[in-house]
Amino acid sequence: MTILPPLVLLAAVAQDAPPVSPARLDDVGMASRVAGGPGVFVVHRSLAPGSFAEVTSVDTGATILAEVRSGAALPPDRVAELSTAAAAALGLADAPLVPVRVRPIVPTPQDQTVLRAGGVVRRLDTPQSLLVALRRRLPVMAPPVRELVRTSVAPPTATVETPPAQPTPRPIPRPTPVAAPAPQPADRWFVQVAALSDATRAQALAKSIGGVVRRVGTLYRVQAGPFATRAAADTARASLARRGFGDARTTQQD
Repeated sequence: MTILPPLVLLAAVAQDAPPVSPARLDDVGMASRVAGGPGVFVVHRSLAPGSFAEVTSVDTGATILAEVRSGAALPPDRVAELSTAAAAALGLADAPLVPVRVRPIVPTPQDQTVLRAGGVVRRLDTPQSLLVALRRRLPVMAPPVRELVRTSVAPPTATVETPPAQPTPRPIPRPTPVAAPAPQPADRWFVQVAALSDATRAQALAKSIGGVVRRVGTLYRVQAGPFATRAAADTARASLARRGFGDARTTQQD
């Protein structure tokens, strides 16, 4: 049996390995519409055509998966362009620019088939607590520059101005103290999908549902959330049950 040197083995593995996607990319900014083109897709300056991305409306929290396609070069003030079907699936209004979040993702083979057939693949809505943080990352839009219009003005005639009468000083009213708003309770509702003993499997499952992993003893709990109310968590649990996670249950964290 021939034993290959370590460098040769590493080179063989590198040749067979698939290209690595920019997994750390997380763009938040403004997106416009693509003129025409069927299907749920997005145009992005960094993601490769043929890959897939998770697109979130920063206004509503609605989240979908979209196929990445090539298109015209994006202006500096935009992070992406959405197809008509993608904008409709996110429930966006007919505004020229809308705030979105774009992240690369590797969908399941079933979801890829649905997307390539022109269907819509929805994910769990992004919690309001995360939307607040995403809105802070949006770029500040510069106000439109108004064009100055020159008009011919006749030179002013010399006039004698009478100094205005000094107003009678009025007492400055003291501001009425306003009670500080009561602190809002933190989001503590989650949907537990599974409890696994293997951390790698737990992370993979959490990524597929857009959830988080919480370690409790020797187990790794895969959960979706957090949600502000139990009603929102129950809606997410029903959505997960339809996707095959029938044992998912709503739980509250202390």
